[in-house]
Amino acid sequence: MTWPKVSIIWLNHNSSRIMPIVLESLESIVDLDYPSDRYELIVVDNGSTDGSFEKIREFLEKKGGLRKKIIKLNHNLGFADGNNVGFLARDREGKYVVVVNNDCVVFEDSIKLYVEVMENFRNLGAAQGTVLKLEGTGVDSVGIYLTNALIPFGFPKNSREVFSGKVFLCSAVEGTFAIFRVKALLKAFSSEKVFEELLYGFGEDIFTCIQLWRSGFKTVFIAKPVALHRRGASWSSPTVAFLSVRNFTTISNLFSEKHLHLLNIALVLRGSITQELRKSSRGLGFYMLRGLTESRKLTKRMILKYGRTCLPKAMPIIYIPLTRLLLGIALGRTLKQYVEHVISVNIDKLAIGKV
Repeated sequence: MTWPKVSIIWLNHNSSRIMPIVLESLESIVDLDYPSDRYELIVVDNGSTDGSFEKIREFLEKKGGLRKKIIKLNHNLGFADGNNVGFLARDREGKYVVVVNNDCVVFEDSIKLYVEVMENFRNLGAAQGTVLKLEGTGVDSVGIYLTNALIPFGFPKNSREVFSGKVFLCSAVEGTFAIFRVKALLKAFSSEKVFEELLYGFGEDIFTCIQLWRSGFKTVFIAKPVALHRRGASWSSPTVAFLSVRNFTTISNLFSEKHLHLLNIALVLRGSITQELRKSSRGLGFYMLRGLTESRKLTKRMILKYGRTCLPKAMPIIYIPLTRLLLGIALGRTLKQYVEHVISVNIDKLAIGKV
């Protein structure tokens, strides 16, 4: 077969402290088992000031045969708009774009796998595989499933299905390492800005996938290992707390039923507190309160831009009864267990093929 052209977008911002991982990530893209004339690497530097951009450019300049574009921005546009810059710079003959985090090391056959799945299922807008932890053992990220309260959960990581090679419908893909169909993105947004810049980072991948579903495309999780990832290497805890509360509260405002919105806020806050306390973050309450306050402003801007609507009916949504949602505020793990149980029970309905 003639392999379609693929543009790989790779963002950097002040990554000197994780430079060994960064260079390993770039090396893995250089070594991909994909025709060298059919893929390009687009590096977008988000205004780095720590010398990391210079090291990356020097490394790439030594790599002959790699089609590459290196873009240096004057300031940090954030994860969403940084990827938009890369999308705008893509090869116009390209059929797919792939987003790769700079702390993610991709497997040699991963792009071929992604492209084969996208080519076999022409109604797909996006896909992702099983991403493993770079350090230690276990699964880092999988396909995302949204609940009726707009809380995201992953495919059950302890399930034997996570390495089965099956292709499962999911609500959204996670932005660590995912492939998107260019035509689908352009239809979903009617714009070259296909990752919502107002969200900056966190949740923008979910929002993009919601727009894909609204435009008639589907998203899938490929249950096969595709990469290694060191989670949290490029974000600070206060930033994570602020953006996660602000963005997921905003997305809930846009898409959830009104009577679920307050529950959603409580669940988002609980999840952020649990996650960040593990890291002993100082000033956590301030950043979360700021995120909650800023979500009101952001919601107004997003409604002006997109309107307020419901989630697409075709999208896989995990319905959680009100009593379980209330219990989840006190015992967050019960929600995760319930969602994973629902996914496991419906596993055959979600499967659409195998690679």
